[in-house]
Amino acid sequence: MNGIFNDLLTEYPLESNDRQLATNIIYGVLRNRDSLDFMLQHLCRQPLNKLKPFIHQTLRTGLFQILYLDRIPESAAVNESVKAVQTARLPKKLQGFVNGVLRNSIRKRDELLALLKNTDQLILNHPLWLYRRWEQRFGKNEAIRICEQNSKQANFSLQVNSCATDRDSLLETLIKEGICAHKGKYCDDTLILEDFHGSINKIPGFREGFFQIQDQGAQLLTHLITPVIQGGEYLDACAGVGGKTSILTQLAEAAGARVSAVEPEKTRRKKFVENMGRLHPKLTIPLFGGSLQDFSASTSKLFHGILLDAPCSGTGVTRRHPDIRWNRQSEDIHRYQKIQLELLQTAAALLHPKGVLVYATCSLEKEENEQVIEKFLSNNPDFVQEPCIPFLPSKAHPLITNGFFSPHPESEIDGFFSARLIRIPSPS
Repeated sequence: MNGIFNDLLTEYPLESNDRQLATNIIYGVLRNRDSLDFMLQHLCRQPLNKLKPFIHQTLRTGLFQILYLDRIPESAAVNESVKAVQTARLPKKLQGFVNGVLRNSIRKRDELLALLKNTDQLILNHPLWLYRRWEQRFGKNEAIRICEQNSKQANFSLQVNSCATDRDSLLETLIKEGICAHKGKYCDDTLILEDFHGSINKIPGFREGFFQIQDQGAQLLTHLITPVIQGGEYLDACAGVGGKTSILTQLAEAAGARVSAVEPEKTRRKKFVENMGRLHPKLTIPLFGGSLQDFSASTSKLFHGILLDAPCSGTGVTRRHPDIRWNRQSEDIHRYQKIQLELLQTAAALLHPKGVLVYATCSLEKEENEQVIEKFLSNNPDFVQEPCIPFLPSKAHPLITNGFFSPHPESEIDGFFSARLIRIPSPS
């Protein structure tokens, strides 16, 4: 969804505040799609699947603004929705239809919210196939809880850059600027912003590289690569825009270790360079612009630690990326497993004897997590799994199951999976 939205912004630029509002509306509709449709069906005589797709989406967007966004006047939400239908050059009767439905929703606001709250119908705001998977694995109550958590807007989670400042200093600065924040529940380098709706680059300390936006789960799994060896070589094998690379760099600083990164996608590489320039301006972090397989073929270097945050279905982060839940299909999960095993095998060949290989996903699915580790270990007897508990703070221990770091989505953490693997040196 970000790619489509960014393409539209290139053609139709928005000011920072308008862009933030547009993002909140889009994500809000995606997080609450089933709830919105439930209420719309009480306002429309015909079945929703008989509506033109453009009209259906316009009604969802208008109703979301009316019922969920306090800062937008109800009349403005109606007028802008009608204007959208006009701009699309649809018949006047459809303009009148949208106007009538949304104005009726204003009159029936309390009734609609009461219906939503008191219905016996299971409203998941997730596709049924995904809920069924979670119900079968985690039980009905936990599956419903995950769906409910994913329908809430996520707070900003700031990972403090220890190379530039410390958490207490940044917290003091935020409070002085009137920004409500508190220390993270699981990580010592985290600040959670409470009900913040502004632009990230307007947060004090952003331009100075004092922090980056990073969920506590992503922070914790990166720490599974510790302890960092003095003068060691470390690799972020799927670097993306550099969030975990920055944490690796912070961990490596005290030990004088070196960090390298691999990222095949051009747009992400560009963002990686921007982020490293902001967070670690005095360092040059080698970035290989290609696949991990190409990198492996081009180097003879072995690494003491490798972080492999593998491509995955992303079902653990649909609170922050709500389009994922509607775009994924069940067969995607098995397709990702094949990619993950290939990457894990490639990363293994780059690891130093006694080295640490951290495998991670932002998925809740066993096919991408436990099954990948089982298959990898069965094919690689020179590797063993180590429990995660010794390498994470005690307050994160409840997030560990069967030795794996595997939190489910909560108010302060997204869904992740991570395993710590050790390469056993061959007998001499």
